Amino acid sequence: MEPITLQEILNWTDAEIVNCKNEIVFSGVSTDSRSRCKDCLFVALKGKNFDGHSFVSDAVKSGALAAVVERRLSENITQIIVDDTLRALGDIAKNYRRRFHCTVVGITGSDGKTTTKEISAHLLGSMFDVCSNQGNFNNEIGLPLSIFNISRKTDIGIFELGMNGRGQLRYLGGILQPDIVVITSIGYAHLGFFKNRAELAEAKAEILENISADGLALFNRDNDFQNILKRKGCFLLKGIGFNPFCEFRGFIKNYNGDYFDLEIDSWRNIKFRINSWNGAIGYPALFSVFLADYFGIPKCRLPALLNSFILIGGRGRIRTVKGIRIFDESYNANPGSLKMALEYFALQKARRKIVVIGAMAELGKWNSFYHKKISSLVRNLHFDYVFTIGDDARIISESRKNRGIHFEKIENMIEYICSFVKPGDALLVKGSRINNLDLLVQKLTEKLETG
Repeated sequence: MEPITLQEILNWTDAEIVNCKNEIVFSGVSTDSRSRCKDCLFVALKGKNFDGHSFVSDAVKSGALAAVVERRLSENITQIIVDDTLRALGDIAKNYRRRFHCTVVGITGSDGKTTTKEISAHLLGSMFDVCSNQGNFNNEIGLPLSIFNISRKTDIGIFELGMNGRGQLRYLGGILQPDIVVITSIGYAHLGFFKNRAELAEAKAEILENISADGLALFNRDNDFQNILKRKGCFLLKGIGFNPFCEFRGFIKNYNGDYFDLEIDSWRNIKFRINSWNGAIGYPALFSVFLADYFGIPKCRLPALLNSFILIGGRGRIRTVKGIRIFDESYNANPGSLKMALEYFALQKARRKIVVIGAMAELGKWNSFYHKKISSLVRNLHFDYVFTIGDDARIISESRKNRGIHFEKIENMIEYICSFVKPGDALLVKGSRINNLDLLVQKLTEKLETG
């Protein structure tokens, strides 16, 4: 982060100040008193189960120079008093971002946000100084903290933005003020917070309200709702995908279970070999290749760069231990992403194909409908065994009768699967984060490595 002065903070937050003895220059912003706070501004956030005001003294001991708070505290530290510390964090990040003239890309969507961000950063980082979120720091806290990583040397900022309700992308977009927006999909994630997908599309489109006047918006043309996106402004809108109506169209060729080739319409003699078993990564790859070409990275360099990309843990990476292949999709799941993962996993060759499915969260009134659809799909794909966790997922394993088992607790599932798998098996693990299936992947890997 570039230095920020106390006066700038006051100008950006319209705050009251107490215990101010001299001008202060901050070299960082922190919301966690356990992290390094030396010379930083500590923002005391409040949540359902925590209150950062209780940790201001710890932040002071760690080297914080001042604290943003909602009430005056007894600590002998400069205090910047505001009505809402979370809102103040966003205001500080928004004004800090305005300092810089780098091009900023905002990525949102139901599926593939993080993978699109990571591939784009990988490709663009070969020529430019790129700044991006760490992991999935994409909410009202994570996005502002990520923006503070922009510096004078940054050429391109690539940030993902998450949402689970109306107004969130309008708020986050107002902080980020993107020049380019990528909407990877309008699918089924968080559908439970909306009446239908059209209402979900309206919420996704909020990010376009803060795009720069001469901005560029890329969207998944294989989804519908293009009309909703068009209503948001006069920016350039381009459709990306695999159907004939796409302005930037891809083709998946030569799928063999471990990799597939991606070809792009009108790009003759250029073939991208993607090291993934899941063809769903074709969408993040298409968006990322478009951005790389848009920023001027030579086409001839892109195949080698894309081929060298390594998948993130929990998002499709294969772990092979003692002859057992674990397809780690444990990070999250929604009806669209789960359907594609199951269909591609069914194409694998293995002694036994085993699927471990966790209940899909945040589907609301659509809960039963989509779990039944997945149950029907699993039955038709004829997997050898189906294990489930989470009440809503029970219907999926029950559809396989003597080849399906439902577990109430992750500990029981871990114990059973660790003793059940054998060399030659392939195991797909996918479910919403509430199921803690990443713990299954971790424990199973550890047991196989040490057993």
